[in-house]
Amino acid sequence: MIGKSVAHALLRAASPLMATREVARALRSCTLALVFAAMLTAADRRPVPWEKNHLRIGQALYRENCVVCHDIDRQQSKKLGPSFYQLFQRPQMPIAKMKPSREYIKVRVKFGGALMPAFRRWLTDRDIDTLIDYMASLPGGSSPSSANPGNTTPR
Repeated sequence: MIGKSVAHALLRAASPLMATREVARALRSCTLALVFAAMLTAADRRPVPWEKNHLRIGQALYRENCVVCHDIDRQQSKKLGPSFYQLFQRPQMPIAKMKPSREYIKVRVKFGGALMPAFRRWLTDRDIDTLIDYMASLPGGSSPSSANPGNTTPR
């Protein structure tokens, strides 16, 4: 009887220490498993379709935010804002009368103008850069739909 009670007393004294070691071991295992899972997730990440084509994103941004007020496929605009037709090939911008620059256009998109709303709440700097890349990429100011390489429908 005395032997059993001593064994129980030793087990009770040792069990908090053993429990602490087991918890520490379990935490290390979980931490390693989480790190390994994060590494696998990052390594297996494939770009989503809208990250693949930078200019298509710019085209979508143009259609969503600019096309209502600005033409891009004709010199004389019938819309409220000035035409962006061959904007970067022009000696001066339609209203500002200065040489077209990415910086000026970026500021105008972010902060707006007399009639133009500011887009800083809706478009990030990266979005604005992508939009400007799209506008600059249009050969001869072609229309947004014809700049889409996947679009084969004539306008």
